[in-house]
Amino acid sequence: MERRVLGKGLDALIPKTTSHILSREFTYLPLAKIKPASFQPRQKISQEDLKELSQSIKEKGFIQPIVVRKIGDETYEVVAGERRFQAANSLGLKEIPTVIKEISDKEAFVLAIVENLQRKDLNPLEEATAFKRLVDDFSFSLEDVAKFVSKDKTTIVNTLRLLKLPPKIKKALEEGLLSRTQARAILGMEDLKKQELLFEQILREGLSVREIEKKARVSSRRRHMRDPFVLEVEERLQKILGTRVKIFNRRNNRGKLVIEYYTLKDLERIIKKIR
Repeated sequence: MERRVLGKGLDALIPKTTSHILSREFTYLPLAKIKPASFQPRQKISQEDLKELSQSIKEKGFIQPIVVRKIGDETYEVVAGERRFQAANSLGLKEIPTVIKEISDKEAFVLAIVENLQRKDLNPLEEATAFKRLVDDFSFSLEDVAKFVSKDKTTIVNTLRLLKLPPKIKKALEEGLLSRTQARAILGMEDLKKQELLFEQILREGLSVREIEKKARVSSRRRHMRDPFVLEVEERLQKILGTRVKIFNRRNNRGKLVIEYYTLKDLERIIKKIR
């Protein structure tokens, strides 16, 4: 039996346009009774974006109502439309058009991710954190996440790997000083100190992704003499296990095999594969 990620379809939870909503399907709620989303994957909202949205609402009104769920006798929480909710607050409005839905914690978080991904509002680290939370808190497999956001599993794994970067590099990625592809290229260098040195060189010299990858490969070669047979085995294991695998050669035919996992759920999946 196929396991469904969501118990309800997205169309049943979030209306696409106001024209599809009958007057009886939405109501005006006082802003004082609505709380911000507690399951919001987006950590920061640009003040410039908020200002533009506020001006649009002031001139044209609301094109689409927000979606809320009831969390108390007379209290509601935003599920979708956090930016519109904040813009309404900044304008000093007393009420806002809303659609009230019965939605679980899981559905609320998933819908917040969908809304942000569709608008490309999440930065790479927010996206990685959201994916990790889907796996850790809501029992999604990596395959579930990939299917849900319409991306391949490799993309999900590479996004999760961004969480392994040193703090200063993650901050630069979050602030847009470093691109997603540059950050992924830095991960080709395994030593954290060397990652930071490479990052500083990127800021100084504006290295391209290709140049970063080249430096990471050179560093890797210096550290390990790679045997073609070992490289082939690594590739085969990576395909079988669906994750990054590294083999480190030592003397006397001894070595070390490193299999990476990105969440506890991912570790369970790998163990099952090995068994």
